[in-house]
Amino acid sequence: MNLLVYGGWFGSGNLGDEAILQGVNKIFTEKIPEARLIALSTNPRYTFEQTGVRAVQIESPKTFVYNINRYLKLFKEVDAHILSGGTPFYDYSHLSRLIHMGLPALNNQKVFCFGVGCKPINTLKGRKITRLILKNTEMISTRDTPSKQILQSLFNSKSQPITVTGDSSLMLNPAKLRRENELVLFCPRRLNENHRILYHQKVDDATINKIRLLQANLADRLIEEGYKVSFIPFHCVFPDDDREEINIICKLMRHKAELISRPKNTNEALEVISRAYLLVGLRLHSLILASLQGTPFVSINYDIKIKGFMRHMYCSDYFIEVNQELNNLYDKAKLIMNNQKEISKDLLKRVNTLKKLIGFEADRLVSAIT
Repeated sequence: MNLLVYGGWFGSGNLGDEAILQGVNKIFTEKIPEARLIALSTNPRYTFEQTGVRAVQIESPKTFVYNINRYLKLFKEVDAHILSGGTPFYDYSHLSRLIHMGLPALNNQKVFCFGVGCKPINTLKGRKITRLILKNTEMISTRDTPSKQILQSLFNSKSQPITVTGDSSLMLNPAKLRRENELVLFCPRRLNENHRILYHQKVDDATINKIRLLQANLADRLIEEGYKVSFIPFHCVFPDDDREEINIICKLMRHKAELISRPKNTNEALEVISRAYLLVGLRLHSLILASLQGTPFVSINYDIKIKGFMRHMYCSDYFIEVNQELNNLYDKAKLIMNNQKEISKDLLKRVNTLKKLIGFEADRLVSAIT
């Protein structure tokens, strides 16, 4: 059985997307041993090396015209389509979604949205197109409640029920714990007022500067208290290069912090995070991998996916709003660190609960396929 997986920016060099694909692969190869996943990727060789999943080149609307026959053959030969990834639905770049969701409809094939994320879709055009491309979906599950609410607003709840499960990367196996009481990891996210090129929600320059100041202030204060502060990038490909963000934050700091190289893969990322006493994460999957390790974390609410994940994990007390005072992030971090053991246990319990939800949804999907 061949399952075509797309929706994530597989092959882009983002550790989060790689973690998602590994999670999807783990889920369905365990539940359907004869299943073979094929991913659409911007860099098929890289995707296979990182995740072990066979991949083929994804086509943009421009290149699709020249490779239509290859695409038609590929899409026709698979048994089902799994739309996964981080956030495949947002209010621009609709043509690519129309192609990838439209081809299965032409072949009368089933499409399953499995643990997808969604950003606000406010334009009439965006809502119409999203509603159209989702008509061919057999089942829809989202990774958080805000994503469900956005997609559910496009449909009658009875005609297109949507369930909330979790991000597929939660199914990865954690690394062995090597907790270092003095290590605090910062995982910033490259931010730009031109949010579309980086696929985050719209933020203005003033907000971006405040987010950077919040992180710089916290890092300085922790260093002054004797903690070892290290910055770790999850994505290092222009223009979405976290190292650029780290450089800007470090220039705002009074003290010097360590820069860790981008982990080679998700296993290495988990090993690094397993050593941390606290993680300060702006990258969503830094928070998810920290949860897997039971590593307490704190964040800043700059994007709906951060709030969605925090609430799904019952961690609403672990992040602050951007408009709060600089000291608020420090106060929040210290409160979490002072309750580290209890919070770590709670995180692991919640991860196990979400794993069950993801497993239940996977069982429903497998029943519909087989």
